[in-house]
Amino acid sequence: MSIFKEIFSGDLFKKGLVINNTPFLAYITFLMVLYVGYGYHVDRVVMDISKESKKREKLYSERQSVLELYDKESLQSKVVKETEKWGLYESIDPPLVIRSKTFENEK
Repeated sequence: MSIFKEIFSGDLFKKGLVINNTPFLAYITFLMVLYVGYGYHVDRVVMDISKESKKREKLYSERQSVLELYDKESLQSKVVKETEKWGLYESIDPPLVIRSKTFENEK
Protein backbone atom coordinates (compact mmCIF):
# COMPACT_ATOMS: atom_id res chain seq x y z
CA MET A 1 0.00 0.00 0.00
CA SER A 2 1.35 3.47 -0.79
CA ILE A 3 2.01 6.07 1.92
CA PHE A 4 -0.72 8.36 0.57
CA LYS A 5 -3.34 5.60 0.84
CA GLU A 6 -2.30 4.96 4.43
CA ILE A 7 -2.55 8.63 5.34
CA PHE A 8 -5.92 9.27 3.70
CA SER A 9 -7.54 6.00 4.70
CA GLY A 10 -6.60 6.36 8.35
CA ASP A 11 -4.60 3.15 8.50
CA LEU A 12 -1.63 5.18 9.70
CA PHE A 13 -3.48 6.01 12.92
CA LYS A 14 -4.60 2.40 13.40
CA LYS A 15 -1.03 1.16 13.45
CA GLY A 16 -0.21 3.59 16.23
CA LEU A 17 2.66 5.20 14.33
CA VAL A 18 1.49 8.75 15.07
CA ILE A 19 0.51 7.97 18.65
CA ASN A 20 3.87 6.38 19.40
CA ASN A 21 5.75 9.37 17.99
CA THR A 22 3.68 12.09 19.71
CA PRO A 23 6.57 13.42 21.85
CA PHE A 24 8.77 13.79 18.77
CA LEU A 25 5.98 15.49 16.82
CA ALA A 26 5.36 17.86 19.74
CA TYR A 27 9.09 18.66 19.80
CA ILE A 28 9.09 19.39 16.06
CA THR A 29 5.98 21.57 16.46
CA PHE A 30 7.67 23.48 19.29
CA LEU A 31 10.74 24.07 17.11
CA MET A 32 8.56 25.35 14.26
CA VAL A 33 6.75 27.80 16.56
CA LEU A 34 10.10 28.92 17.97
CA TYR A 35 11.44 29.46 14.44
CA VAL A 36 8.43 31.59 13.45
CA GLY A 37 8.71 33.63 16.65
CA TYR A 38 12.40 34.20 16.02
CA GLY A 39 11.56 35.47 12.54
CA TYR A 40 9.20 38.06 14.01
CA HIS A 41 11.85 39.04 16.57
CA VAL A 42 14.48 39.56 13.84
CA ASP A 43 12.05 41.68 11.80
CA ARG A 44 11.36 43.90 14.82
CA VAL A 45 15.07 44.29 15.59
CA VAL A 46 15.83 45.22 11.97
CA MET A 47 13.05 47.81 12.00
CA ASP A 48 14.35 49.27 15.31
CA ILE A 49 17.86 49.51 13.87
CA SER A 50 16.48 51.25 10.79
CA LYS A 51 14.57 53.78 12.93
CA GLU A 52 17.61 54.50 15.08
CA SER A 53 19.76 54.92 11.99
CA LYS A 54 17.34 57.50 10.61
CA LYS A 55 17.33 59.32 13.97
CA ARG A 56 21.15 59.30 13.97
CA GLU A 57 21.28 60.76 10.47
CA LYS A 58 18.85 63.51 11.46
CA LEU A 59 20.81 64.35 14.62
CA TYR A 60 24.07 64.41 12.66
CA SER A 61 22.51 66.82 10.16
CA GLU A 62 21.29 69.08 12.98
CA ARG A 63 24.74 68.95 14.59
CA GLN A 64 26.39 70.02 11.35
CA SER A 65 23.95 72.93 11.03
CA VAL A 66 24.60 74.07 14.59
CA LEU A 67 28.38 73.82 14.13
CA GLU A 68 28.15 75.88 10.97
CA LEU A 69 26.11 78.53 12.79
CA TYR A 70 28.60 78.50 15.68
CA ASP A 71 31.52 78.94 13.30
CA LYS A 72 29.75 81.83 11.66
CA GLU A 73 28.93 83.53 14.96
CA SER A 74 32.35 83.02 16.52
CA LEU A 75 34.32 84.79 13.81
CA GLN A 76 36.66 87.41 15.25
CA SER A 77 35.04 90.26 13.29
CA LYS A 78 31.59 89.24 14.51
CA VAL A 79 32.73 89.03 18.14
CA VAL A 80 34.36 92.48 17.90
CA LYS A 81 31.12 94.00 16.56
CA GLU A 82 29.04 92.39 19.31
CA THR A 83 31.35 93.53 22.14
CA GLU A 84 31.68 97.14 20.91
CA LYS A 85 28.29 97.99 22.40
CA TRP A 86 29.67 97.16 25.88
CA GLY A 87 32.71 99.35 25.36
CA LEU A 88 35.09 96.42 24.96
CA TYR A 89 37.68 96.53 22.22
CA GLU A 90 40.38 94.31 20.84
CA SER A 91 43.80 95.00 22.31
CA ILE A 92 46.53 95.91 19.86
CA ASP A 93 49.40 95.89 22.37
CA PRO A 94 50.94 92.57 23.41
CA PRO A 95 50.44 91.47 27.02
CA LEU A 96 52.98 92.54 29.64
CA VAL A 97 54.66 90.08 31.99
CA ILE A 98 54.67 91.27 35.61
CA ARG A 99 57.35 89.63 37.67
CA SER A 100 57.13 89.44 41.43
CA LYS A 101 60.22 88.97 43.55
CA THR A 102 58.32 86.98 46.20
CA PHE A 103 56.91 84.59 43.62
CA GLU A 104 60.33 83.97 42.08
CA ASN A 105 61.86 83.29 45.52
CA GLU A 106 59.24 80.62 46.29
CA LYS A 107 60.25 78.53 43.31
